[in-house]
Amino acid sequence: MRPAGVGRALAASDVPRDELFVTTKLGNADQGYDSTLRAFDESLAKLGPDHVDLYLVHWPAPARDLYVDTWRALEKLVADGRIRTAGVSDFRPAHLQRLLDSSDLVPAVNQIELHPALQQRELRALHADRFIATEAWSPLAQGAVLAEPAVVDFAARHGKSPAQVVLRWHLQLGNIVIPKSVTPARIRENIDVFDFTLSGEEMDAFGGLDRGLRTGPDPDIFN
Repeated sequence: MRPAGVGRALAASDVPRDELFVTTKLGNADQGYDSTLRAFDESLAKLGPDHVDLYLVHWPAPARDLYVDTWRALEKLVADGRIRTAGVSDFRPAHLQRLLDSSDLVPAVNQIELHPALQQRELRALHADRFIATEAWSPLAQGAVLAEPAVVDFAARHGKSPAQVVLRWHLQLGNIVIPKSVTPARIRENIDVFDFTLSGEEMDAFGGLDRGLRTGPDPDIFN
């Protein structure tokens, strides 16, 4: 299976290496100390450079109970200079705390499903306490939050689209947010979120939209 990020990196192969930030992930089937090191070698051979900028453990896969050993392998890769930063994806508070209790290497980032309908306050508080960056995937809940009356109202107030308002909410929370789109006009719209600011009242109103809605798998049971 092609590692995450390979297609994008190869498509951009004509871009100077120092202008790329290469990220890839470890799949669940490759978790474990030795198998992580082998999987990383395979990914690196396909990507081309002598290191990656960020390597993520894609899921905790708790039933397999290998993510601590997997993290030990990432510690070695960091020590060897083969990855610049190590992170995780879809780790919930208990999974993340277990890593923190067993290792001196703190994840640089936790990439999680995060949007107004799934705000993950406990997890974000843990990130803030340990200086772990929060990166949001599915930041628009696949469109499920764009028709919320409050979002529509705020968009009208600011002369923006509902998607722009939600992305602005992410940025004001301090989240890393990279919305997915293949439509050039929508990509341009998604970037155009730096010329307005949501008020404190508007940010507070977003807090009432949390309803525990997941658009993807539950990390506690996805293995």
